[in-house]
Amino acid sequence: MTFWKRNEPLQIGSQFYAIDVTTGRIDRDKRPIRLSSVFERNPFLRELPAELRANFQEMAQSSSREHRRGTELRGPVGGMAVHILLRGCVAEKTKIGSTATTVRILGAGAVLGCMEVFDEKMAPPAATCLNDTWTMSVPMDRMRMLAESYPSLMKAIGISVTDRVEATERIYHRNTAKAEQRLAGLLAHLVMHCAVPSSKCDFKVEGPAQSDLAEALSLSSGSIEAALLSLRKKEIVITGYRSYEFPSLRRLLDASGMSFPPESLAGALASF
Repeated sequence: MTFWKRNEPLQIGSQFYAIDVTTGRIDRDKRPIRLSSVFERNPFLRELPAELRANFQEMAQSSSREHRRGTELRGPVGGMAVHILLRGCVAEKTKIGSTATTVRILGAGAVLGCMEVFDEKMAPPAATCLNDTWTMSVPMDRMRMLAESYPSLMKAIGISVTDRVEATERIYHRNTAKAEQRLAGLLAHLVMHCAVPSSKCDFKVEGPAQSDLAEALSLSSGSIEAALLSLRKKEIVITGYRSYEFPSLRRLLDASGMSFPPESLAGALASF
């Protein structure tokens, strides 16, 4: 995933920070990068050539909006638009059959509707903001037209789909791992995509309820509660109302039981 690259700054609310791999903490000696450069650093938009990225930035002047928690971005009605997540945390629910659903929690860089660009018959999943969220929306017809005209945009959309598949395999499909490991892996993933400022720790996620985490991992609420209790006892997570703070990103990654490529940020943290 893009934000796992070793030299990639971490977006925390309205700023970007470098992480010191020797300590696993934010490098506060380096001046943070303001969110005004979000179009240069958004994982989706930066795949575009400068001219096309500038066009998207111009479109954003009229099509980017702040959304409050609980806002439904997509659904059966009004779903025919692509939303590029610039900041925030969104729960996307895809209906599988008549009763089952899958839940994916998405953050900055995700593209809601990326798969529908390729599949016109695909029903749009519901997407709800879990905290204050900033998105840029593009009508689906216009996005398809632009993708046909610009191979670089088609490639960027394809990368977004690939990133989702990778996250599904790495984060959500770990059915043989312990509940505590699966939860730690999901929380680490959310830190890298949905972090917000914190007065206590460098790393904080807010928005998802325990029920959202349970749905995303296909675990019971009791399993999530027990896993959080264990992580709290080990001082890996500090929980509040819909909030999760992490004194040490390295300890959180260790608790996930996952392996990471050495060139990634997570791999670099694990090597010290």
